[in-house]
Amino acid sequence: MAVSDDMVNWERYGDAPLINHHKGISGDAYIQQMGDLYVMFYFGAFWPDRENTTAFNRFAVSNNLVDWVDWEGEDLISPSEPYDNLFAHKSFVVKHNGVVYHYYCAVNKDGQRGIAVATSKDFGTSELEFLPLEGE
Repeated sequence: MAVSDDMVNWERYGDAPLINHHKGISGDAYIQQMGDLYVMFYFGAFWPDRENTTAFNRFAVSNNLVDWVDWEGEDLISPSEPYDNLFAHKSFVVKHNGVVYHYYCAVNKDGQRGIAVATSKDFGTSELEFLPLEGE
């Protein structure tokens, strides 16, 4: 973690990562304050105990920005659709007019990338799809 008083000059705080699963990747953290808590959204990838899931979104919570408790339940987002069947990762979460929007990078098994969104309110299913690759 790094801290700054002016958002220009930064100093490392402590010598350990805030989240560390000692396997694969835990990264691209994004922190939001929600009431008295801070929520750190991050992605995990290539964890050896997750053979069928390559990249997925998780979160941890803190009340002081130093000590974090990792969520132990289901992933917020994991590969589940044709457009994100390889990677579903790199969160950006925002609440607007009472609806939570969870934007993330969706990558399919053909390597096509796009921005997907999951919402707390059912707005139906998009009919947008990646274009077929050349030769298909």
